[in-house]
Parts: sequence; C-alpha cells; structure tokens
Amino acid sequence: MTRPHSYDDSMATSLPPPSSLLQLRTVVSEHDVRAVVSDLDGVLRVFDPSLWDRLDHHVGLAPGTAFAAILGHPFLEEVTRGRGTHAQWRERAVAELVTQGAAPGTARETVRLWAATPGCVDQEVLAQLQRFREQGLAVFVLTNGTDRVPWELDQLGLGDVLGPRRRFLLNTADLGAAKPDREAFARAHERLSREPAGPLAPAQVAFLDDSAGHVRGAEEFGWRAVRHGRG
Repeated sequence: MTRPHSYDDSMATSLPPPSSLLQLRTVVSEHDVRAVVSDLDGVLRVFDPSLWDRLDHHVGLAPGTAFAAILGHPFLEEVTRGRGTHAQWRERAVAELVTQGAAPGTARETVRLWAATPGCVDQEVLAQLQRFREQGLAVFVLTNGTDRVPWELDQLGLGDVLGPRRRFLLNTADLGAAKPDREAFARAHERLSREPAGPLAPAQVAFLDDSAGHVRGAEEFGWRAVRHGRG
C-alpha cells in the first residue's frame, strides 16, 4: 500500500492521543460494540487550516468568501445526497465567486486550486481504526461525500482501510441520504448489518465524528457516538 500523506507525524509520536480517541476506546471496551464507524473529513482526513485564507488572497476577495462559495454553497447538499456531481458543484462555486466580484479566470483557478489540494491522513486515527479491526471489530468510514471521494481516498493510499471494492466505505452520495438525517444512519446501519458482524443493534455501533450535529443525529438513531477533537 502507498503510505498515506500524514498529518504532523513528528507531533504524533510525542503527544498523547486526543481525548476523543481515548473516549472511543472506553466505549468499545465497556459495551458490546461490534462495529466502529469513523467520519472522514476532520477525523481521518484533515486539511491545512490556512487553505481558506490562501484562497481568499488568491481570489482577491474578503476573508471567508472562498469558504462560503465552495463549502457553503447550497448545492453541496444535493451532491452529498447523490443528486449532483463534484464537477457540477465546482462550476457553481466558480459562478458564486464571479457573483462576489472575482474575474472569471481567477474564480476558476481558485476553485481548481481548492480541488487540487490534497488532504492528509491523521495517523493516530488511522492506527486506532486498524487496531479495532485487528481486535475483530468491523470498521467503516461514513462520509458526507461526493462522487469523487473514491478517487480522493485512492490518492491518499487508503485502499487497505476501505477494503476490496471499497467495501468499508459508506459514502452518502451512494446512500442517497446525508448526515445528520436519520435516513443516512438507517441506510448506513443496514449496510453494516450485511457484514459478518451483523445483524447489529444500533447500540453495538460506535461512531466518531467531529460535527456536534452529526454526533447528535447518530445518538438519536441509537449509535454510541463520540465527538472528535484534536486536543
């Protein structure tokens, strides 16, 4: 397997694991947990926090404009539910930047730079997920993703984590429902229950996500959820 891009490897060896990973271990050890589900962005995959400032500088608009035009674009809700594509989302982001005052060429280059910026794998999270799998637990990744997610994860070298034919990837663009909607967790749980670990009761699933809303949605469905943080 190609070694994934890593997030701050030098720090990972000298700092204790995030409290959320310790909490997740406790949940797994103290309950009849048979499957662990991790979020992708902000958990297993992380991005340079300075990216958005650099994009705003590149496009020459006010701070926060690039983020609002790209991740804040309402069409993203459609894309993560399988009702649009990553390419269509990018075109709408370009149009939004132009609406905000960017020159068309600059807007397109800004979106291209964003889309071409690779994320990094958080090695602590990856190692913990691998340990859970070695312990015999089913381990999955559940992401509010797009049709481009499989390619992105291949680029990060996460093929072993996702398994043959990405068996352990739960991409909402394929599920047709996105977190925090109850239907997203219901469809993800149905997939989990098709694995050798299943059928599963909701309380037998531990979930890690950095979004308070997603954690709340998972808890309301019945999963044992932990909110992830890097501190």
